[in-house]
Amino acid sequence: MSESMPAVHRPASSSREDWTKAPLISTLVNGALLLPATFFRGLAEMATDPCNGPHDCRTTYAQLHFATYSLFAALVLLALQWAAAYLLPKARVAIALAPSAALLVFLLAVLSLNPGA
Repeated sequence: MSESMPAVHRPASSSREDWTKAPLISTLVNGALLLPATFFRGLAEMATDPCNGPHDCRTTYAQLHFATYSLFAALVLLALQWAAAYLLPKARVAIALAPSAALLVFLLAVLSLNPGA
């Protein structure tokens, strides 16, 4: 009984079966951050209280629009990262960081708001 059984070859950890780790962690973290980000977007609207109309505080309104677009971009990137992580296995981590980057841009846009003049 000295026959040796061939070892079963297991694929490396970067196989197709574990492609969900990076998007799952990103979805959980960024999904939890989207609710407070939406709340802060609502609070940022108060920076326009001294303004009488959209023509009085153009830079403030432009920053608010930019913050809204970056929040929407974070939501879109959160959804699209699943397909991209499956199709582009070498860029999974970079793709998973894209919604976080959009939320960081949103936070910087909201924090840089000047009160209306």
